[in-house]
Amino acid sequence: MVSCMNQGKDEFVIKIELEEKMLLKNVIKELKEIPRKLNLVKTKKLIPKLLEDTTIKAALNAANIMVTDYLKYNDHGWHHAVIATRNAIKILSVIRDYIKPHIVKYRHGNFDDAMFVTAIAAFLHDLGNVVHRDHHWQMSVSIAKPIIWDYINEFYSKESEEKKWKIFAHIANAIFSHDEAVQAFTIEASAVKVGDGCDMAAGRSRRPYSLGKVDIHSVSALSIKDVDILPGTSEKPLLIKVDMTNPAGIFQIEEVLMGKLNTSLLKDKTTIDVTVRGKQIRLYK
Repeated sequence: MVSCMNQGKDEFVIKIELEEKMLLKNVIKELKEIPRKLNLVKTKKLIPKLLEDTTIKAALNAANIMVTDYLKYNDHGWHHAVIATRNAIKILSVIRDYIKPHIVKYRHGNFDDAMFVTAIAAFLHDLGNVVHRDHHWQMSVSIAKPIIWDYINEFYSKESEEKKWKIFAHIANAIFSHDEAVQAFTIEASAVKVGDGCDMAAGRSRRPYSLGKVDIHSVSALSIKDVDILPGTSEKPLLIKVDMTNPAGIFQIEEVLMGKLNTSLLKDKTTIDVTVRGKQIRLYK
């Protein structure tokens, strides 16, 4: 959580704390547990490989230099990739009984294939920042392409070329669609997009804040202490709960999360529950 302390007459210092479950080690633990609990053969083997892939980690860290060090944006590196991936596959697991992924709905594969697609796309979605922030979602597809094919050829080695290309198409589409300016038209892409938007808690802006950037983006993120992805109702099966220390976090919800949610297929299937120090507040959409 974030607390403001008056150190002097005109000086405030923001103290940053994260909930225990929001710590990266616990996010990684849940990321591994989700496909194991669902007994998804491919995805439960994929996740550890993605986490241990030194090429991906180096590329994401290089991309983060461009975005965080030079532009002073919130984190877009390896830590963000891990959190966004956990969020994306958690969304897919939460809504699975009510909303079928497109790969399943159109019989191009099973739920494990849909999770495989979602996990890789979420992990690689920000690679394009290594080139430039502008149109980074386009560059992410180009830069990620050889990495994606390495994983497809490993995990789908016995499948037909047609099946491999279907998997690639869904991954590439989900990566391209993660930006709020692009309308997603698959559930897999929507899970990646909304999962990306759900990474808005205090830890994401810790580095820019430490580098001296104090603006609405960093302060709003610093105000958010907890984000939960939970089952909702049959009509709105996705529930996103956001707990904040002060109302500044509303900016993060409206400008980041809502922007992505509004260009996803989950817009009308999601409830956002917001509290400030336990007190319910209402969002006007």
